[in-house]
Amino acid sequence: MRKLQLAGVVALMGAWVLSGCGNMGNNADKPNREDATLIHEKEKEGGSLETGGGYGFTSFDLDIEVDGKDAIEADYEIDKKLKVDYENKLTNVKLTGTDAMNEIDKLFMDILITKDTPQQEVTDKILKWYGLEAYSKFDLEVDFDDGTRLNIEDIK
Repeated sequence: MRKLQLAGVVALMGAWVLSGCGNMGNNADKPNREDATLIHEKEKEGGSLETGGGYGFTSFDLDIEVDGKDAIEADYEIDKKLKVDYENKLTNVKLTGTDAMNEIDKLFMDILITKDTPQQEVTDKILKWYGLEAYSKFDLEVDFDDGTRLNIEDIK
């Protein structure tokens, strides 16, 4: 009798585990059903690279001149709406919206600047990204999530 009770308890517990872990919903076998997404608290506040919710800054305004002429302009700003513009006159590229964001994202992910990155390092990373060895004007303004600002202006 004891063995029968033990077997019944084990079977009942097994059924509970399987039903708790299973996915018996109406959409369980559909390939396009959505998976749950975990959101870090910092992402709700605007995020940073550490939380995966952003770049760590709310605006990025870059202007580079070569031989006294506009060469590169990259503008990224999050206020209530995302605004992105990108122009590289050296390669004849002018983008807005999603296309501009895709291009600027590559820059942001390569240079990975923070409020603690030294100004010379920021300048060097950006120049390397664009393959520039010289410039006549380098102007960068970045507003970080925590309210600090990076302002680099160098005229040669």
